[in-house]
Amino acid sequence: MLKLIRYDFRRSRDRILAAFVIMILIHTGIWVSSGTTSNDILSGHLLTYFSIGAAFLFITVINYNRNLKSYARRLLPVNTLYTVLSPLLQFWMLLLTLMLIGLIHLGLYILFYSADFLPGNFWSVALRSALQCTWTAGLVLLMTIFACTVARSLKVRGKIWIGIAVLAGLQNGVAYLEQLLFKSYFLGIGNAFQFEVLKASDVPSGLKLNYVGSNVWPVIFEVAIAGLLIYATTVLVKRRTDL
Repeated sequence: MLKLIRYDFRRSRDRILAAFVIMILIHTGIWVSSGTTSNDILSGHLLTYFSIGAAFLFITVINYNRNLKSYARRLLPVNTLYTVLSPLLQFWMLLLTLMLIGLIHLGLYILFYSADFLPGNFWSVALRSALQCTWTAGLVLLMTIFACTVARSLKVRGKIWIGIAVLAGLQNGVAYLEQLLFKSYFLGIGNAFQFEVLKASDVPSGLKLNYVGSNVWPVIFEVAIAGLLIYATTVLVKRRTDL
């Protein structure tokens, strides 16, 4: 599977490097224009990271879609499950790299300025939020590649619209069930950002974060959905390979 990941990375290396370069340029521009308010600067940095993460999602989906169309790729003697899991692992590796850059970015900010602006309990809350966002992004990727596989498995016109319809129906269906069963917002993203800002006299910033997204049942539900998606996608890819 690592060979598949390395092969896909080589195919999209220029796009990935371009995304990182664009991100660094945007962050530099935001930092230079620091005459705006601190809230605007923080929002700009966070929006940039989320945008690059979305770009990595699109790059991974494009690679997977190309692999589905490639006859030579279908002839490779690899386990079909690896074909489904390799884009997910590659995407998570890209997100991990993005988070490491974010940590370096924050470290530079603390080095040049101060860490007094950070609320108390910041690191534990940030870690839990980052892990849950990473998981949710992976689940969205699994839904997207499942929709692509369904569309590619049909011999009809308008496959792209079928894929979009499957993806929209799947996302909204899972979100509706999760909201109905666990009162949790779309795919657990709500839990990732459920924290309160409290006043505290024992921390430099005078503020403390309290993480309140502690409901584990939506995560278990999502793990079950992810397992079903992996299984169904593997079956569809195997049938396509056997044709």
